[in-house]
Amino acid sequence: MLSLVGHAVAVNPDAALLREARRRNWEVRDFRTGRKAAKVAVPAALGAGVVIGAVLATAAIRRRGRD
Repeated sequence: MLSLVGHAVAVNPDAALLREARRRNWEVRDFRTGRKAAKVAVPAALGAGVVIGAVLATAAIRRRGRD
């Protein structure tokens, strides 16, 4: 149905529609609550925090070893 309109916009798409929208270069709008964003952002932020913490810990250990 979206392929028949002049300017297709996929609103709150499920995974299959999102893939199709990206394949066809359609605009995508997601107005769902922050729960979905939290499912993506929280693990990404935790992963980044772990990596940064590991880098800082390694730098501190190396610096302490030189003293």
